[in-house]
Amino acid sequence: MMRERVIVVNDQVNRLRKIVKEKTWVSFLYNNHPYSLLHWSVAGFSNDERDVWLLQDEMTFETQSFVQLDEALAWIEQHMPSITDIL
Repeated sequence: MMRERVIVVNDQVNRLRKIVKEKTWVSFLYNNHPYSLLHWSVAGFSNDERDVWLLQDEMTFETQSFVQLDEALAWIEQHMPSITDIL
């Protein structure tokens, strides 16, 4: 049973990876709570330049930043084991 859960988590993370590489962002549900993973290169009124990946809670708008996409996906895989929908 544990092995099956790991495979499902890996499949979901691999789907996230594929979509975010194509579009530079992806939204998903974790415990029926919406999140987005997006690349931030230029944003805001002052054209704040950054080269980071943001994991954003779409309800509170809290973010975590990661230098590399792989870091973000590893964090998601470890802390969000039950992604139910990729939007």
